[in-house]
Amino acid sequence: NSGIRTVIDVGAHTGEFSSAIRAVLPHAHVYAFEPLPECFDQLTKKLGHNGSLHVFQTALGDTTGQVEFWRSSFSKSSSLLRMSNLHQSAFPWSASNRPMTVRLGRLDDYEDKMELTAKTLLKIDVQGFEDRVLRGAERTLKRLDYVLVEVSVAPLYEGQAKFETVYDFLLQS
Repeated sequence: NSGIRTVIDVGAHTGEFSSAIRAVLPHAHVYAFEPLPECFDQLTKKLGHNGSLHVFQTALGDTTGQVEFWRSSFSKSSSLLRMSNLHQSAFPWSASNRPMTVRLGRLDDYEDKMELTAKTLLKIDVQGFEDRVLRGAERTLKRLDYVLVEVSVAPLYEGQAKFETVYDFLLQS
């Protein structure tokens, strides 16, 4: 009933959120961003290619280039930030990490590749890097109707923004 016609899924993993959105909003355009190659492949296979789905194999933040990404043994815990000791002790099955190189972009750099038909929802689930994604989306944020951000209240990743930082940024945008 919200009238959402466009969804941007940042940290799409294997398409869990995008799949749910397509089930609820079958006519919405979905733009999904995922850096991990095997997750990107599953996402593409699960959702297929058509005019309403656009998938980008990249991480998002507030800069561009090639960056070190921490691939967790539990892929949903992978991040551009190193895992904190708290995360490793609370979720030991995800503690094994190895670095890999991924492409990093800014959401604003994809404006010309997205048709943001109102109303637009932005979903961000990027394991502690949410504030950087938002800073790289300042122009895009002005065109959004809804923002859904997963934010940890405990420091699960080294250098992650606190809830208050993300909340204050959104209030000022």
